[in-house]
Amino acid sequence: MKVMEARFGSHLGVIAATVRAGFRFRYLPSLAEIDAVQGFRVRAGAMDVYLVRAEQDALAARFRVDDLEDPVPHAIWHRRGSVADVVAALLALPAHGAPGAPKAPLRCREVGWIFGLRS
Repeated sequence: MKVMEARFGSHLGVIAATVRAGFRFRYLPSLAEIDAVQGFRVRAGAMDVYLVRAEQDALAARFRVDDLEDPVPHAIWHRRGSVADVVAALLALPAHGAPGAPKAPLRCREVGWIFGLRS
């Protein structure tokens, strides 16, 4: 995991918190040559996902599972910024459907790059 340490340094702790919260991962393009880390989990009818390209370049979003069939699904919540800020905000969201949880679809061009739809 030296590649992870070199790439994401001090933010590995917050990424580890997502492991404990049930996220699974993809390493893009591969674990040997990490350019980005994508974490995702599905629970309570929603998919939470984040993409980390650098310590200060992370994007997280929540999608309703039912909307994932759309060619370009619209997030119901999203945030961009540092890994620590973005992942902490994602982990702090109430479960989908719970009081205070986001529910209205948003229009946001940048969310597409979480799924590799745009760069």
